[in-house]
Amino acid sequence: MKQEKIKTGSVIIKTDGAQPMGNNGYHNNGKRSKFCIGFPLRVVIMKCRLDMALCLILLLAFMVSCTTTPPKLYKNYKTSIIRFLDPEENTTKAQEAMELTITVPLKAGIAFSPSLYNGEGFPEKERMNLLQKIASQFEEYKFVESFELIPSLYLEEGGGFSNLDKLRQLFDIDVIVLLSYDQSQFKDTGALSITYWTLIGIYFVKGEKNDTYTLMDAALFHIPSRKMLFRASGINHIKNSATPINLSEQAREDSLSGFRQASMDLTKNLQKKLYNFRKVIRNSSGKFELKLKPGYELEPLKSIE
Repeated sequence: MKQEKIKTGSVIIKTDGAQPMGNNGYHNNGKRSKFCIGFPLRVVIMKCRLDMALCLILLLAFMVSCTTTPPKLYKNYKTSIIRFLDPEENTTKAQEAMELTITVPLKAGIAFSPSLYNGEGFPEKERMNLLQKIASQFEEYKFVESFELIPSLYLEEGGGFSNLDKLRQLFDIDVIVLLSYDQSQFKDTGALSITYWTLIGIYFVKGEKNDTYTLMDAALFHIPSRKMLFRASGINHIKNSATPINLSEQAREDSLSGFRQASMDLTKNLQKKLYNFRKVIRNSSGKFELKLKPGYELEPLKSIE
């Protein structure tokens, strides 16, 4: 059978012969062409496949972005020793020039560094409980003469050692324990959260993954010399899940629990550092000159220590 080429626009279509082809893909005699069996349909099918492939690529990219995007920061409670001290040039020079002389027994104080936000955070009652626990740890040792609990109101943001000098005169202290904390709460409402379900009544709702990270730090500073004697830290990580209905309530509970558990970790680690500091004082092996007050004698070292 003779084939003919029919040019339509810029597309050349092969036909079976003399019978012309209609717009529906059939010849006028009612027979469907083997060569032009819906050339437009093939284009449509290819276009559909391309569209489907593009949709799948976009969907895959969206799912990857949901799983790789960091969880959203929900709340952050923070105090900073570094921001409080904010050393100036003259303070640094004084620190470098002054020799460290420690007089024992020590007159110590403890306080939280100023908060960097207004609102909720580490509750004042919980703060005082932590201060009391740390104070009792220091008071167990004979090289500590007194230990003052100093309210945070006496510390100014960015007050630095000039602020501590005033506290030294006001509370009659030589060293001070500065406490700081940093707690961050995240909530993940992305694609991964579909695996967390919570039953409420007779229906299910999609849960949200919540993480609470808490870091607490304690550093003992010798105020006259501007030098840190030792430091300790406590950390805690809480993984939880909550529904959007009780997200705020669960976040508050996790926040308080995080502070309490990080405080326990801090006091445990601080006890070790304090014991080591006691040994340094007793054998006079530290990088400082030790001065004894009249009537005070160092405890004898035991062989097991």
